[in-house]
Amino acid sequence: MMMLKKGDRVRMTEALRARMRGRCLPGKHVDPNGTEQPDDGCLYCSTDHIEEFSKCVGVVDGLVDYNNCKPDDPAYDPSKLGPEVDVRWQPSNLRYGYDPEDLEHAVEESSAFF
Repeated sequence: MMMLKKGDRVRMTEALRARMRGRCLPGKHVDPNGTEQPDDGCLYCSTDHIEEFSKCVGVVDGLVDYNNCKPDDPAYDPSKLGPEVDVRWQPSNLRYGYDPEDLEHAVEESSAFF
């Protein structure tokens, strides 16, 4: 299992992008039986999510917290944390939860001038 910690910079894996896309492409949606579907909210893919975030770098924000209360509440249960991680995608700062296996460390491109 990939170990991620708060502050790690990540990207979606190609396997996650393929799994979320299913048999669909932007503007062309196909159900599992091969029947073309309308482009207004396909039920069989997440191409919008892929198009918006697949090229972004995200920052791990910590483990997904499945509690319905704040940490200072007596009902708070630490066993309801993770194993998924919250990722804040840059530059939008929108947060989504992912299985750590669906993420890879982002390789920073050099900004050096030659």
